[in-house]
Amino acid sequence: MIRVMKRTFLAVITVLCFFSSLPCRGQEPAQVIYLSPGEAAKAQQSTENYEKALDRNNRAVTAWRNFQQSYQAAHPELPNLRFASDFKIAFARKNMSREYPLNEQAATVELSSEEQRKAQSLYSEMQDAKRARDEAEKTWSDSWHQLVADRIPKGSIVTGYTLSSGQHLEIAQPWASGLIFTSDFRIAVPR
Repeated sequence: MIRVMKRTFLAVITVLCFFSSLPCRGQEPAQVIYLSPGEAAKAQQSTENYEKALDRNNRAVTAWRNFQQSYQAAHPELPNLRFASDFKIAFARKNMSREYPLNEQAATVELSSEEQRKAQSLYSEMQDAKRARDEAEKTWSDSWHQLVADRIPKGSIVTGYTLSSGQHLEIAQPWASGLIFTSDFRIAVPR
């Protein structure tokens, strides 16, 4: 009786381990990457650069949205206000009619010189911040993909990745989903 209960208990535990994310006895150990001091410094620097670029991008997007919203609030008679690419005017559709779509008109409002400068500056900063974010993200992604490709042997399941330089890498699973660094950047584990 005890033997049957013990087997049943072990069977239940095995099933629970299989269908849950809880660590269970018999789980395969994960490969890790131990970074050299130079690799750790490079990983930390690329991560910090990426985080700074993300922060700059978020601030720029917020500033641009705040400007758009405050300008829209100042002109409630023009819903869905948009800016011209030269920032001299803002415009919105009016007289929207399904029956006579050719009768639609655009209502415009001219931006003051100060508003033009502010809009141009905020929009340019947002575009520059997006480019910097994209560049930092690509640099960060290239660096960790290269690290994994150099250090982890290819398995039976691989995913392709192309570096900015055009070089094609094959990344072993589960590393293709990304990696996580320890706080001192000396160890990397698969995501």
